[in-house]
Amino acid sequence: MKRRTALVALVAAALVGSLSGCSSWWPWSDKAKIPDLPQLTANSARVVWSVSLRKGGAGYQPAVVGNSVFVSSSDGTIMKIDAANGAVAWQASSEKGVTTGVGSDGELTAVADRQGTLLGFDAGGRLRWSTPTGAAVTSVPEVGHGLVVVLTSDSRVQAFDAASGQRRWVFSRQNPPLVLRQNVSVAIDAATVYVGLPGGRLLGLALENGALRWEAAVAVPKGSNEIERIADVLGKPLLVGRDVCAATFLGKVACFDGTTGRTQWSRDIQAVGGLGGDGRLVALADDGGFVHGLSAAGAPLWREERLARRSLSAPLLLEDTVALGDITGNVHLLGRSDGALVGRVATDGSPIVAQPVRAGELAIVQTSAGGLFAIAAR
Repeated sequence: MKRRTALVALVAAALVGSLSGCSSWWPWSDKAKIPDLPQLTANSARVVWSVSLRKGGAGYQPAVVGNSVFVSSSDGTIMKIDAANGAVAWQASSEKGVTTGVGSDGELTAVADRQGTLLGFDAGGRLRWSTPTGAAVTSVPEVGHGLVVVLTSDSRVQAFDAASGQRRWVFSRQNPPLVLRQNVSVAIDAATVYVGLPGGRLLGLALENGALRWEAAVAVPKGSNEIERIADVLGKPLLVGRDVCAATFLGKVACFDGTTGRTQWSRDIQAVGGLGGDGRLVALADDGGFVHGLSAAGAPLWREERLARRSLSAPLLLEDTVALGDITGNVHLLGRSDGALVGRVATDGSPIVAQPVRAGELAIVQTSAGGLFAIAAR
C-alpha cells in the first residue's frame, strides 16, 4: 500500500478536474535511471518501412483497416498509408490541429481538433463534415456500425452519424474530482458501446440509442484521499469473443460477459496501461515495467521482468510474439508462449506511448516525435 501511495502521489501533476486532453504523462518514467537493455541471443526483428510526420504528440495511435494505415499528428496532418510499403495514398489537414489519434472504418476517417470539433473525411481524404461536440474530445474516435463515438471532457459519451456527422445520442456520467490525463477510447460491436470511466467503472451502452445496458466495477476506489482513490480504467476495453476486459490504474484486471456485465474473472495487477489480447492470451505491463501474460480465463502464464522502468506501452499480440514500445523509442518483442525476449527494434528515440496496432504480421508503431514505423517480427 505504501508503494502504491507513493506512485499515485507522483501523478498529482498529471491530474485535472476533468479529462482535458489525451496526452499520457508518467512522471516516474524519467526520474530513475533506466536499466540497460538486456542482451538478445538472436534478433530477426526489423523495420520494413517508416514515414515521418511533421509533428508528433504523445499517444497519437494509428488505425489499421484492411491494407491501409490511417494516422494523424498534432499539427493537423491526417494520412492514409499503404500498409505493405508505406506509400502515402492521401493526405489531409486540419487548420486547428488535431488532439487525438485517428479512427477509421476505411470509408470514414475521424479526428478531433483543438476546439472540440469532430472532423469526418471520406474514403478519398476529402472533408465530408465537421461537427462541434461542445467540449474537448478526450478519446480516439471509434468508427464503426454507422457511428463515430467519442468521450468528451464534460463527462459525456457522444455518438455521431458516420454519414452526416449529426449527433445521434449522448450519455452523461459525472467524473470523480480527480482523473488521469491519459489515452482512452471506447470499443464497439454490433450491439454495444463499451466505455471505461474514471472511478473503475465499465459500462455497456446500447449502440442504437446510448441507453445503459449494464455497469460493472473493474475496481473499487480505496484510500484516505482523492489521489489514493484514483482507479481510472486505462486505454481501450478489450473485446475477446463474447467478453470485454479492462484494467484500472494500479488496481485490477478483469473480464466481464459483454451481454450482461457479469464478472468472469479478476486479478490484482498494478497496471499502468491498456490491455492487448485475443482468445488465447491477455497481456499487460505493470507499474514496474514487468509484462504479464494471462490465459483467457485469467490464469497467470508468464511474467517478463527484464524491461523494468521502461514505461511500456500497452501490448499488441501478433501470431507468435507480443510487441510493446518503451520510453526510449524501442519496440520489444516477447514470445507469446513464455514471454521471453526474442527481438528488439529501435525507432527514432522518442517515447512510444500509444499501443502498437496490427497490419497482417506487421506491428505499426507511432512515436511521440511523429515517426510511423512498420515492424516485422522476423
